[in-house]
Amino acid sequence: MVKVVLDAKVWKSMLSSIGDKMEDVRIVASSDDYIEYDAALSTHYIHYKQKHDDAVKAAGNLTFSDMKKTNAFLSKSKGNVTVSELNNKLVMQNGSKKISIPVQSCKTAQLAPTMSRLILECETGQWRKFGRNTELSTHGKVLFSDLIDGANIAKSLSVDSEFQIKANAEESEIVLHAYKRGGSALTCSADVEDAEGPNHTIVSSFGSWLLSALSVLDDKTLSTFHCGDAAPLIVVQSGEDWERKIVVIDQEA
Repeated sequence: MVKVVLDAKVWKSMLSSIGDKMEDVRIVASSDDYIEYDAALSTHYIHYKQKHDDAVKAAGNLTFSDMKKTNAFLSKSKGNVTVSELNNKLVMQNGSKKISIPVQSCKTAQLAPTMSRLILECETGQWRKFGRNTELSTHGKVLFSDLIDGANIAKSLSVDSEFQIKANAEESEIVLHAYKRGGSALTCSADVEDAEGPNHTIVSSFGSWLLSALSVLDDKTLSTFHCGDAAPLIVVQSGEDWERKIVVIDQEA
C-alpha cells in the first residue's frame, strides 16, 4: 500500500501547483523520496518533481480525483497528513481526522504519456521542434515574475479575452499581451537573458489556459523558455532537488 506523509501546507502547495484548470492529478511517489506528477489537458501540460526527505513510507501512485474534498480536508488540517491508497480508495489522515475518497478515473493522467513523450523528444532535439512540424525558433532565460503579475491582473478581464505571447530575441524581450477586441487591453514585458532567435517578433495566441499555466511557475526562479510563431510556449524551471516543465498549447495547434 502506497503511503506518503507530508505537512498539510506542503500537500496544499503541491496540489495547487496544477493550476485552476485541472481537476485531478495522479502523483507518483518513489522509494528515493521523489514525488512527481505529469498532468495534461488538451490545452496545457505540467511536469513537476521534487524530493521530500523521509516522506515516502511506501512507493506507488496516489490519485487525487476529487480535489474539492481533498482541499477541504487539507484546509482543516495542521501538521502531518498521511495519504495512502488501497482498493481504489484514497485515505487521508490528520490526527483524529480521517477521510476516505473513492478513486475515479484521472483525466489529467490520460493525455500525460503523450505529452511527456513529446517533451522528451523536443528536449532530445535541443528544443528545436515540438512534434513533427512545429518550429521553436526563439529561446532564452527570463524571470517570469512580471508576466505572472500581469497574468493575475489579466484574470480580471473578460472571460472571452484573447492572449498572446510575443518574443523578440534581437530586443531581448518577451511580452504578455491580453486584450478584448474593442475593450480593455493589458501588456507586460520581461527582459530576456541569452536570447536566441530571428530578428523579428514571433507571436503565439492562447486562451485563458495560458494564465493558469503561468500561475504555477515559481516567480523567483530564472526560467528557460522556448517558443515560436503559432507554436506552444515551453518553460523549464529547476532548483535544488526540484524541477518543473510546462507546455502551453497555442490556439492554432
